[in-house]
Amino acid sequence: MSARSLARPVALAALALCLVGGLAAAARPQADKALHPPPDHGPRVLVITGANNHDWQYTSRELATLLKEARGLAGGHPFEVTVTAQPAVDLADAEALAGYDAFVLDYNGPRWGEAAEAAFLEAVRDGVGVVVVHAANNAFPGWEDYERLVARMWRQGTGHGRYHAFDVNAVDRDHPLTRGLPSLRAHPDELYHRLVPMHEVEVRVLMDAFSDPETGGTGEREPMLLVGSFGRGRVAHTPLGHVWTGVEESKATYADPQLHRLIVNATEWAASGRVTAGRGRSARTTGLERYAGWVDLFDGESLDGWTSARGPAHDAHGGGAGWGVVDGCLRLAPGGRGGDLVSAETYDDFELEVEWLATPGANSGIKYRVPPLEPGQHPRGPEFQILDDARHKDGRNELTSAGALYGIVPPEHDHEWAPGIYHTARIVARGQRLEHWLDGERLLVAHVGDETWTAAHAASKFADLPRYGLDGGHVVLQDHGDEVWFRSVRIRRLGRGEEPGTDAGLDMSAALNGWHELGDAVYTGDGTSILGEVGGGAQSFLVSDREFGDFVLEVDVRNEGPGNSGIQVRSQVDPKTRILSGYQIEIDPSDRAWSGGLYDESRRFWMDDLSGDDEAAVRSRAAFRPGEWNRYRIECVGPSLKAWVNGVPTADVLDGMSLQGVLGLQVHSGKDCKVRWRDLRLRELGRPAWREIATDRPLTPRGQVDGAFGLQLSSPDVS
Repeated sequence: MSARSLARPVALAALALCLVGGLAAAARPQADKALHPPPDHGPRVLVITGANNHDWQYTSRELATLLKEARGLAGGHPFEVTVTAQPAVDLADAEALAGYDAFVLDYNGPRWGEAAEAAFLEAVRDGVGVVVVHAANNAFPGWEDYERLVARMWRQGTGHGRYHAFDVNAVDRDHPLTRGLPSLRAHPDELYHRLVPMHEVEVRVLMDAFSDPETGGTGEREPMLLVGSFGRGRVAHTPLGHVWTGVEESKATYADPQLHRLIVNATEWAASGRVTAGRGRSARTTGLERYAGWVDLFDGESLDGWTSARGPAHDAHGGGAGWGVVDGCLRLAPGGRGGDLVSAETYDDFELEVEWLATPGANSGIKYRVPPLEPGQHPRGPEFQILDDARHKDGRNELTSAGALYGIVPPEHDHEWAPGIYHTARIVARGQRLEHWLDGERLLVAHVGDETWTAAHAASKFADLPRYGLDGGHVVLQDHGDEVWFRSVRIRRLGRGEEPGTDAGLDMSAALNGWHELGDAVYTGDGTSILGEVGGGAQSFLVSDREFGDFVLEVDVRNEGPGNSGIQVRSQVDPKTRILSGYQIEIDPSDRAWSGGLYDESRRFWMDDLSGDDEAAVRSRAAFRPGEWNRYRIECVGPSLKAWVNGVPTADVLDGMSLQGVLGLQVHSGKDCKVRWRDLRLRELGRPAWREIATDRPLTPRGQVDGAFGLQLSSPDVS
């Protein structure tokens, strides 16, 4: 990696938010303030700001941005967001206020005046929802109607401890706002304590947090998300959202995508009475993904390619019993009676990805390697358990808990998931090895036939099936009688029974056959892993003897020292200088946390780092866990280079400079690099004859325009 340029090849456009002086043009009258917004637009939201004892210029901009960028709202329409920094003027326009679905309060300053206050209260009483954020609950002492609206206020006796990271736990899952909202883990913020109940107004606490005395707290659980009403208006209130003026570190509050999700859910619920954020139509595979071997098992429109194990296969309109297609997703109606849904084809070794949504208390599953069925026969095969652990009795047994290989292998660690939103299951079946993944984390690895498996299988209800889990078979979506949704169901076949590296000749034994070393680092294989550690301190690589074109590479990585490292793909060795150059997927255990980014070694430097404060960048930087095993997946398909770390997307670049080359495991120069790789698996997709096609639009990272590159490539096999 040597000297690294931190310049990004593509400048990020800044988002400008206007603080408006007249709102009538931005908001349109709404004749009927019904439960759901009209279908031709998303919820219309007014962020009210302009004065606060906090950094309101920053927080109001962040609130508006995260709402504008929210995805998956009802009908596919995003929030329409307006910001006012002069509420004393703009809120006096009663006709304009009636056109909004929700107000987001980020204000703690002088009173607005009689006209603005009266129009605001009238709009809320008539059904405009309200979201109260952080210090907005400090505002307007003595304004009784406002205090009734907020219900729990910062008044005499209220306080907070030190700014720190803490968990915010859902204590009420039976409300639409929290039904699909995960608890917040290690959220950085102020934790308000002893909010004062106002005027005996009843509220419902949905989430709380422990106010730890060690951080200046009360030793009690304090409310962090409350809901109530004012007239016909729904009110959601969170004391989270602290950013102090001039304290840069406190901006970590809004860098946390968990807070974004809470505010988006609260705003949609306040506006409409429901929460659909995070839902969307089934995605279809792209041409490059199909070329990489992916096949859609669900087309988003019909149940073609599926049969039912019993009863009617589906209700074509999704409105009655059985399976149906609703809003581009596959739905099993409550009460079931559709039968388990069985794929028409069978699969031996494969990688399967499914997005699923379960309702509270639901039980379902994804079965695989299910033997061919006789008419009316119950499908039996290994099962990825889908379960609401908190509400279903099976959640008390780890063998039948969410993500388990049902009845045989429990998850290796806990993983919280929430009903009411989509999660991603990934199942990898290759020979005797089975893997279950949930939301990018590998939950378990099972080896069919080993000592652990044999004992667990013999004690299970599948003991009468001696070939259970070994042979190929159908994929099955289970009907357990509960409402469950599926989308973006896709599969790709893998080579049968290949062990790590055998398909690519990449040896991890002491001999390290198929590799050669560049530099003075020491590389040691033990049969299951390769350890690379600094020798004299120069830049070093363990380089594959072979070149590879299009492929999918998966490997576990663990840093055993603080130095950074990388995985070279499609790289070239200069025979004279013995310098390796080309694409590198970063391994970065430092605080910068750019693991999974794409660096161009000895050529163009950074092509896709993970800087930025958008939700995707924050999530990508958090994916790598220093000192632990991390699963990398790298796909090189024509000009497309993509990487994932622990299932989280990181690099995504289109570039045509190198379409084939060697692999390399890097030990960075210096004194502190020590890294281990294990479970190296590479599936070759060949070296197709990609050809240049006429274009005046060069390819650059994430498809942006830049003068550095000049190729656009196509293959006859890819549409």
